[in-house]
Amino acid sequence: MTQEITHPILQKAIKNLDVSKEFKVMAKANGYKTLQDILDMPLHELPYKPQSGYRMLKEFLDIVEVNNLSFLIE
Repeated sequence: MTQEITHPILQKAIKNLDVSKEFKVMAKANGYKTLQDILDMPLHELPYKPQSGYRMLKEFLDIVEVNNLSFLIE
């Protein structure tokens, strides 16, 4: 899903975000540099990616919700 929404957190490098170490490891393992990279893929696939799981999906959804971007999730 590609949105025409520009929010600074979507373009900020994941390695510079205040997220768990595990989330950063998962992002690096899958080549996700920004949260927008994750939004651009089908989210139901995230738990099945390397170094991921449902906890990583939950953390991602929490990040989106805290930043008032829940409307980006279909």
